[in-house]
Amino acid sequence: MQMSKLLEQGIELMLAGMLTVFFFLCILIISINFFALILNKKNDDLPDSKGSALGEINTNHMRIIKEIGDRI
Repeated sequence: MQMSKLLEQGIELMLAGMLTVFFFLCILIISINFFALILNKKNDDLPDSKGSALGEINTNHMRIIKEIGDRI
């Protein structure tokens, strides 16, 4: 009789722990998506930086990659 009571308590403890972790992870996922939504809205208000600056960055990157490849 005592062994079945011990197993019952163990199963209850296991289920309580699993539910706690499940709800914590659900809240974590919801909060991450919420903050991502807020940050994306703020980034949409910034001016668009596509243009000559982006092309200049790409050419600088390609030049650096080429120089590193030549030295190796």
